[in-house]
Amino acid sequence: MIGQSKYPLVSIVVPVYNVSRYIEHCVASLMSQEYEQIEIILVDDGSTDNSGSIIDGFSKKDSRVKSIHKTNGGVSAARNTGIDAANGEYVMFVDGDDWVEPDYVSYFVNLVIRNKASIGMGTEYFTWKNVENNYKIKEEIISAEKAIEDIYNDKIFVAVWNKIYKKSLLNKVTFSTDIWYGEGMLFNVEFLQLVDTVVIGNKEVYHQTFNPNSAMRNFNLENNYCGIASMWLQRSKWKKSNRRIEEEWNYHRYRFNRTILDGIVRTGQVQENKSVYKDCVRNIRKDIYMPLKREKSIKQKLIWMAYYFCPMTTSKLMAKRFTKIVKKFGGGV
Repeated sequence: MIGQSKYPLVSIVVPVYNVSRYIEHCVASLMSQEYEQIEIILVDDGSTDNSGSIIDGFSKKDSRVKSIHKTNGGVSAARNTGIDAANGEYVMFVDGDDWVEPDYVSYFVNLVIRNKASIGMGTEYFTWKNVENNYKIKEEIISAEKAIEDIYNDKIFVAVWNKIYKKSLLNKVTFSTDIWYGEGMLFNVEFLQLVDTVVIGNKEVYHQTFNPNSAMRNFNLENNYCGIASMWLQRSKWKKSNRRIEEEWNYHRYRFNRTILDGIVRTGQVQENKSVYKDCVRNIRKDIYMPLKREKSIKQKLIWMAYYFCPMTTSKLMAKRFTKIVKKFGGGV
């Protein structure tokens, strides 16, 4: 690792909306980075709790911290505001209810500089379901096409956190303010159209907090429709495309049927969405060969078959599992 004086400034953009329970831990973890060439841009997106006053307190304590306040416009607009305010050569994103290891920034900066890359992506991160395991730290260069495939097949998580981006390319892609769910995947797929290669690392340096109030945890039918719209928009942006990307895109879209089915059953919305329920069941049954062909785990194949034969019962069982998870891990940091 070369001396820090030779390293570029890195801007860390954090959208903040009603995360007063988590934001102190998040920002403290950023201020404690071993890599000092950073600026921390906290964008309060019209919070109605005391998140705004908390981030103002941090900006008074540390000159590297900037707090910005704006009217509520959604996470995409908040991130765009952060990008506009960024002075760094590289930009990273952290969600306001998550936190990071002390070497989060240094790990990714070294990853892109060592490999002369414009984007670095992590495949591993800490979650509520992590278990102790020993694994070998590794990195590899892959094509942008392969990275797109791996985003669609979940080998690379769709979100923009746990990644680093060259700022000079961000004037060619922004977060779509019309997409509030699936916005990270859209952004990544668009950015990947601008590069030929990506450096991939597997070190766990990012902690995704189990926040039961986040959009990813709370089912909303409109959110899922927005996610599907995001996928079609991604497809329209493809300059890099091949058969594998097409296949992975199709399977990712197919899995929305199961997500929506589980969601409306878990939240008791089946009666008012009977046609949606029937459409999801029909779509799952029509293309059941997809998961049976693509899933490697026998367990996953059996679960898909359970959805094929007993969709309501299977979704109810999944709802019970989800409830147990929320009760066990919903306590936050």
